[in-house]
Amino acid sequence: MRIITVRHAQSEFNSSGLATGWMDVELSREGLRQLQKISERLKNEKIDVIYSSDLKRACRTAEEIAKFHDCEFILDERLREQNKGKYQGSPAKRAWDDFRASGEDIFEWTPKEGESLGSVKKRIMDFFDEIKDKHKDRTVLIVSHGGGLAILSRYFYNEPELGDDLWKKHKHKNTSVSEYVFDGKKWNIVKFNCMEHLK
Repeated sequence: MRIITVRHAQSEFNSSGLATGWMDVELSREGLRQLQKISERLKNEKIDVIYSSDLKRACRTAEEIAKFHDCEFILDERLREQNKGKYQGSPAKRAWDDFRASGEDIFEWTPKEGESLGSVKKRIMDFFDEIKDKHKDRTVLIVSHGGGLAILSRYFYNEPELGDDLWKKHKHKNTSVSEYVFDGKKWNIVKFNCMEHLK
């Protein structure tokens, strides 16, 4: 099995340093440029099925890539970003400052009116367990968000105890490409957070 992951193109909130969560915001001007670059980069890849978050910034990215591929295209809510509750639309730093002040584990801390990263981890891994059984000999493209992709790459790197260092080591930039291949025994990292198409 081969998995390619792509983080969505830059949104207007990404460019402004705002927490987005489940808010459906438009892509920025740079995000529109990234759309063309990522679709060109992946147009000759053999892709059997595309899964995407249903949030607009991810869905639009996946749709642009899908223009070059005659394959199944599936939206899945489990691939959404963390619901950041009251922090959505406010500076992202505010949520981080409040989390650190709480002293709680990063997977247990829950933003007011939002969800914990533990909940995100559960739905992301439920999704992954489902597709790895369903598409054993296929190439799967996943278009998602920074939080969910960090949880997935942490799994592939077999690093279960990273705590809040998760974000430092497993940060995925907008339209970055990562690739993982299962050889029958273990997952191999082919590339991580690759941005060659934007150079």
